[in-house]
Amino acid sequence: MSERGAFFDLTSSRSVAYDMAVSTSDRVEIPADAPLAMPVQPLAFWQGQAKPVATARDNLVLRRWGVFVATAIMAFAGWRATYDTIALGGVTRLEAVVLTLLVPLFLALALWFCTAVVGFVVLLGKPRDPLGIDDSAASPMPRPKARTAILMPVHNEDAAEVFARLRAMDASLHETGASRAFDIFILSDTRDAAVALAEQACFARFRREANSHVFYRKRTQNTGRKAGNIADWVARWGGDYEHMLVLDADSLMTGEAMVRLADAMERHPRVGLIQTMPMIINGQTIFARTLQFATRLYGRVAWTGLAWWSGSESSFWGHNAIVRTRAFAETCGLPSLDGPKPFGGEVMSHDALESALLRRGGWGVHLAPYLGGSYEESPSNLLDFATRDRRWCRGNVQHIPLVGLPGLHWMSRLHLVIGVLSYVLSPLWFVALSSGIISRMLMPELKKAAFTMADLQAAAHALIDWREIQATAWAMIITFVLLFGPKILGSILVFSRKNEIKGFGGRRRILAGLGVEMLLSALVAPMLMFTQTRALVEILAGKVGGWATQRRDADKVTGKEAFAAMGWISVTGVVLAVAFWFTPDLLTATLPILAGLILAVPLTMLGAHKLAGLGVKSNGLFMTPEERRPPAIVRAALGPACEPPARWFSRQPAPVLVAEPAAERNAA
Repeated sequence: MSERGAFFDLTSSRSVAYDMAVSTSDRVEIPADAPLAMPVQPLAFWQGQAKPVATARDNLVLRRWGVFVATAIMAFAGWRATYDTIALGGVTRLEAVVLTLLVPLFLALALWFCTAVVGFVVLLGKPRDPLGIDDSAASPMPRPKARTAILMPVHNEDAAEVFARLRAMDASLHETGASRAFDIFILSDTRDAAVALAEQACFARFRREANSHVFYRKRTQNTGRKAGNIADWVARWGGDYEHMLVLDADSLMTGEAMVRLADAMERHPRVGLIQTMPMIINGQTIFARTLQFATRLYGRVAWTGLAWWSGSESSFWGHNAIVRTRAFAETCGLPSLDGPKPFGGEVMSHDALESALLRRGGWGVHLAPYLGGSYEESPSNLLDFATRDRRWCRGNVQHIPLVGLPGLHWMSRLHLVIGVLSYVLSPLWFVALSSGIISRMLMPELKKAAFTMADLQAAAHALIDWREIQATAWAMIITFVLLFGPKILGSILVFSRKNEIKGFGGRRRILAGLGVEMLLSALVAPMLMFTQTRALVEILAGKVGGWATQRRDADKVTGKEAFAAMGWISVTGVVLAVAFWFTPDLLTATLPILAGLILAVPLTMLGAHKLAGLGVKSNGLFMTPEERRPPAIVRAALGPACEPPARWFSRQPAPVLVAEPAAERNAA
């Protein structure tokens, strides 16, 4: 280890202040350089096709055909039912626009649904991980031989919280006996001098307590943001490490999960990346708790299904994943893209492109659907979620010209397209709705709704068109199944496992949580349609945002903040409701959407209220197993800052945090 100390980007006065806070023996140290070449990739030049991967499953082609055919059938069923509803009385030009735009919308919903169905069926049986990653109690703990670097990039984060997570992960690694196989790097891009000082003070304490070797490096320039931060580490120290385990500032992983990932990389030398599925923890507000509950309840069915048909051509989320350092250096040197923003400049959503380049270079990219012990946190409110969403939107829009890069595997192209569609679908939905509403207002005599009072009176005289009722009913049923089917399947899966029912608080609380979550997601969807449409329009117009730090601990949003951000949506909803008041069938048909728009401001405020979230938690709503009986690493990361981490890793049973009445225990 080098004796060099580093006080990067600190003035001499702040350096003196830091020296007063910690002793000389605690000076920030970095290891000796071990350079690894990471050449910038010529994205537009590639000879041949993507190289084959040894870890691909034999029946992967059949799996994909099955999912895609089922997707096409379900999408056509939903589209045809909608067509039968609209086509009565003829199809106008505006309605033709609606029907055309509904094609990608139904395809996306159908793929989401069919993927979840596959995952549900797989999880009902006894699934086996294709890479042999097994964290069951019967599976012995591996002993990795290769060196792995745990990378924690930070940017103006709460230093105490970041290092609480790092201490918990270090203690958990120590429990596995594999601490010496892992080194921990805190890679700071922090620009605030006070935050940087706090980081270094926390690091000094962490370094005294840690079982693994730990290092802290602060860059003087933030070139490339997180991707540049990681690339800088690879070029400087990557030569000493076979693997790098990439985290976010809010990431948390158990030592067992990290050891098993490193072991899988050793056993499969052609695997370039393994991505875990992080569970959301520490949700305090109603908004965060809803996301936490939903992800835990049904996220795994979609995740398992995606792993089932993605195989060795999966994707990368940018964190909570292990990467083969040499493979990454060989294939993932990202250039600055040509052209004006938003398509030019630094690559924003670098993770999806990096996984595509790894696969192009012949390295397998896999998901780990059955590995637990991977966690993250979520934005605490809808405003921060929308801010993060806008940043992701910009990055995914940048992928549009990259879909056609030479040499990419067709599955990598599909992942890029799905990422783009996740934000393009909102404006498509907006245009389809607008076209349908305008068409209805222009021709009210031809388009009668099936369920207005006027139609009920007509039914009494046997004058109603039952074909319209039948077509409308089928369209509603199919759309409901596609939208909410994965959530219902996730609930059924929990009900099939008695040990999980109690973890979610019992059957009643599961059903109550599912119902409330479905209602809230239906109300929030129109709001996100508006925010994503606006973001996409502004981004394409060249109005791009900066690199904001995510607030994870905000406990409320004031009425002024909510109205400034979401007031235009609520006002739009009120205006539309007044305009539709004299067209009862149109008001009835759009009521669910109008409700979400009108309630945009109050829902934003309510969802961000921490006291309301804690009240919901005290009643057991949106409870998850990780809250009811927290794993040791979660208790360590979220426990008192002064508590020695090792105390949390005892063999004693974890405490039950929510009292459960006897009647509910029997019901469960």
